Amino acid sequence: MKMSKINKKINFVRLSILLIFLINVIRLNAQMNCEIKIDEWVSLPVCYGEEITMSVDAQPGFAYQWSKNGIDISGETNFYYTATITEDKSKYGVKVTDTETQEECYDDIIIDMIESFEIKFEQTQLTCSNNNAENGQNAKVMATASGNNFKSFTYEWGSNVENNIWTNPNNPQEAIGLKAWREYYVIVTGVNANGDSCTQTATFTPRAYPNPKLEIISDPKDTAYIQNPYVKFGFEGEIDSVEYNSWSWAFFDNPDKPSEITSTSIEQEPTNVYAQTSKSGNPFRVELSVKSANYGCDTTFSTEILVLPVKLKIPNIFTPNGDGINDYFIIDNDPAATDNIEDEKKRGFEYNKYNPLNDYYLTTKLTIFNRWGRIVYKSEDYQNDWDGGNLPDGTYFYVLECVGKYDDDCRYQGSVTIFGSGR
Repeated sequence: MKMSKINKKINFVRLSILLIFLINVIRLNAQMNCEIKIDEWVSLPVCYGEEITMSVDAQPGFAYQWSKNGIDISGETNFYYTATITEDKSKYGVKVTDTETQEECYDDIIIDMIESFEIKFEQTQLTCSNNNAENGQNAKVMATASGNNFKSFTYEWGSNVENNIWTNPNNPQEAIGLKAWREYYVIVTGVNANGDSCTQTATFTPRAYPNPKLEIISDPKDTAYIQNPYVKFGFEGEIDSVEYNSWSWAFFDNPDKPSEITSTSIEQEPTNVYAQTSKSGNPFRVELSVKSANYGCDTTFSTEILVLPVKLKIPNIFTPNGDGINDYFIIDNDPAATDNIEDEKKRGFEYNKYNPLNDYYLTTKLTIFNRWGRIVYKSEDYQNDWDGGNLPDGTYFYVLECVGKYDDDCRYQGSVTIFGSGR
């Protein structure tokens, strides 16, 4: 019984030694077998830009380092490496290391490449920059491939955003009906004298005719008021950079249908009359389309106008003491005004800047009375320039009458105090 246990122990030791020996033999054989293999479907020489995958046998506990022309390739430490071939006779190598024994082996392979060919572009016809219009879809581009030892080329045009690219029926090298500032590609297949065929791809972005550099101007500039809703438009800028022969305006004045054209004009400086205020602070759009005389391109420019209701802010005191602060009786629109009485009591009357009253109404008439009802000041077109004249400090009464496009019965009245004038 005791001998049987001893024999079993001896047999176990022998088996362990045999396993260790076999593992070392396997590791040794694997370490020595570091021959580089490439994809079986790849035949040398390869074409320019072709990708090939090189590999060695994968074994646990082994480290790999790939190199190109004797220089290690950073990060390439797998048992395989995929290379894009762009030059002839590049030498790729791999060093395999047994991380336990530090034994190493090395192999390399030279990749022969068929000489590449060159693809050049020539835009044979410019187009307009408004790509959605018919005259913005007629650019033409010619692709020409050339290379030593290549006897023929075929061309296939394409785009990543368009389905079909048309080519000249008489010359497939030329793509037609292209848009400006959009990238197109051509796939060229060349056949050399040995019958080898290679494919290369190149991209081209068509240019457009130059556009005029204009800016829409308006009076008032960006905000109009419903009681004086007349806005005069025009344009300025480098109008001589491209000769133009016609223009047209489009106005979008419907707050419920902001993308709908409500009126148009072919005047150079039209005046548009707004009949409704903007909703939710959304301005009305204005578009100017300018057509060039030489090549018939339309270029569109745009601006926006906010149309607001008017609620005047009239001060109840001013201090014409010459200190440059609150020296005049200034009446202005209050964009924060509401119909709430408590809000009205909180309204301030400090003015950093203000617009003249004729920005808000077509006409205004201001009359100032003293406490006995005598007229002491009168203006048919008040310009916010009354400093009290020679009147002494005290309380006076005003009546302001305004005429607007859609409200011709506007009347404000109240009292105002002159204080600190020293008169």
